[in-house]
Amino acid sequence: MSQNSFNKKAPPLKAPSLQTGSRRNNRAGVLHLCADLDYGDPARETVTLAVLTQRLGWRAMIASGGGALVTEAERAAVKHVRMPLDRHGMFANWRNRVHLEALVQRERPALVHAHGRGTIDMGCRLSLQHRLPLIIDLTQPLPDIPATHRLIAQMAQTSCTVRVPTRMMAKHLTSMFQINPAVVACVPPGVDLQSYNTAAISAERLHNLSRLWRLPEHAMVVLVPMPIEPQMGHAVFLQALARIKEENLYAIMVGSDRNAPGMRQQIEQSVDSMGLNGKVIMPETCPDWPAAFWLANVVVAPNSATRGQNMEILGAQALGRPVIITTAGANEEMVLKDETAWVLPPENPVALAKALHDAAHMNTDQRVSLADNTRYFIEDNFPQANWFNGMMELYEALMYPAGRMASGAAARVA
Repeated sequence: MSQNSFNKKAPPLKAPSLQTGSRRNNRAGVLHLCADLDYGDPARETVTLAVLTQRLGWRAMIASGGGALVTEAERAAVKHVRMPLDRHGMFANWRNRVHLEALVQRERPALVHAHGRGTIDMGCRLSLQHRLPLIIDLTQPLPDIPATHRLIAQMAQTSCTVRVPTRMMAKHLTSMFQINPAVVACVPPGVDLQSYNTAAISAERLHNLSRLWRLPEHAMVVLVPMPIEPQMGHAVFLQALARIKEENLYAIMVGSDRNAPGMRQQIEQSVDSMGLNGKVIMPETCPDWPAAFWLANVVVAPNSATRGQNMEILGAQALGRPVIITTAGANEEMVLKDETAWVLPPENPVALAKALHDAAHMNTDQRVSLADNTRYFIEDNFPQANWFNGMMELYEALMYPAGRMASGAAARVA
């Protein structure tokens, strides 16, 4: 695609504040499209954003294939419509188009927010057919395949804004796919500092999670919150753990292999061959991330594949936990090297084993000092309020073009 793609410039990120004029009083609606609401970054951000905008007085609607987070959305009075956006094929696509068309006709949203690669096609169709402002939210890199380039060409026909969470993702889109930087808005992710707070984590929550995962008492826990997919570092981590298996370390590798069927079995075979039986557990999901981070002595992101963000690394730091990451992808944008995290080259089990040993043997003063650094780092750089206000600025810029805004007070999260 040529450099002139996406030649329609998006409105500037610094838009006027959300107004209390006529459109606001009419409860402007936002339709969120998400493949599913199972645990994962797109689903969590979709639900959080919908809930927060609903509390501001907007109408938030989510169309998705369903999942564990549907209940959380509906408790906040967010309308959820189940449709197979997590499926692809001629019949599924036709069915989704029919249902979305009926939903738009009925609810009359003022904006469409498509979360993830799987919803780009439907988001672009709705934007073009109904002249709706469109935000495409991409938190992970896109594969360089013909299907992706077709989606990019489809996006170029709309006046959409592409939201990314990190500088690495912005560079990925503009350099690999020649997307005009003018339509790419970088809004860093945010952590709910009320939920990720030691005072909010009860002993009962810790006990329930520890019992669920059958953790031995007084064990030092290493948490690896990575999807079970190629190049996410599980093999390297196991090699590092095998080097120090005499230590009292137990590993929790939380992640789903739904995008790489059979890989879980391969990892289990590696655990057996390395003599790590009884020291590694592999739950598919985590029902309580704040409690999991509080139980962990160290949190590791050993990926060599490029990732656009890692919310678990941010959550771990918010709770004062030592973090070990690699230099792959956007990992380094989410830590302070040598102050809040060990930063290592990928595919290096020797360096990872040493970092694990060092993290496990920190004394109390070192742990307290590191916990202060990590908490302050998240408070200063990744509070949820900053992320939400940044997203609202994008909404405002698309829904209320300059010169067409009514006067009024700003609505913001403090």
